[in-house]
Amino acid sequence: MDAAASPRSRWGQLLQRIRARVSYQASIFAASVSFYSLYCRNLTGYYLQNVHPSHPMSFLNSFRMMRLVYRVRGYTAVFVPRLVALYKLSEEINQRSLPGDIVECGVYNGGSAAIMASLCEKSPVSRNVWLFDSFEGLPKPTDKDGAEAPAYEGWCHGDLSKVKEVLRKLRVPESRVHIVKGWFQDTFPKVEIPKIAILHIDADWYESVKLCLEKFYDSVQPGGYIVLDDYGDWEGCRIATDEFLKRRAIDVKLIQVDYTGFYFQKPHK
Repeated sequence: MDAAASPRSRWGQLLQRIRARVSYQASIFAASVSFYSLYCRNLTGYYLQNVHPSHPMSFLNSFRMMRLVYRVRGYTAVFVPRLVALYKLSEEINQRSLPGDIVECGVYNGGSAAIMASLCEKSPVSRNVWLFDSFEGLPKPTDKDGAEAPAYEGWCHGDLSKVKEVLRKLRVPESRVHIVKGWFQDTFPKVEIPKIAILHIDADWYESVKLCLEKFYDSVQPGGYIVLDDYGDWEGCRIATDEFLKRRAIDVKLIQVDYTGFYFQKPHK
């Protein structure tokens, strides 16, 4: 009986594994379809928000913006409202000829950076793009990041080859982009960026956000922007930002983009 039952048992186990694998792949497919459906609905909604019948060019301009956001969809974990905000801020600093480079801390696979970098080509002032990331995922959080944070250590593990791929896809010249690989505490002391127009911080944790603000805030030009991708989502980002602003006695209005994204404009002295 045991010898006869053993093959049936093995077949049963094999079928269970096949069912589990099919079920898992089906769930991934369903989640992907749901995500891209939501992504496309957001794109459509933002396109309509940015067109004005009295300004015929707005139809074309909004289409260009949405097309760019759509093209980076596979290279970013930043959702549509925040990508649109980065696009608009990049356009605005160009229109004002605000001097300074673009700095992104927390790059993942390069989608949000590619949007900002692609607009550098249209700038009346020469800009470089600085991209900082460990490309090893999120570091270990601290107690200030909340009880859920430890489960996300190692997440958002970016791929340097994908960053370069999306930059090529959008025809961003390599000469404009400086990719700095490594942990912030190791790489920041080796870099000096005199003028920054946009500082995009997508670093999640308290210590990382604190390092970004302490290192780069003073280089942000008056009228430039500090964008905080995780202010509404992770308490460590919120605490680090609030402490920094309070310690420096910086009085600014934080502008909310969506449930987690916020930004503020550096005041003129």
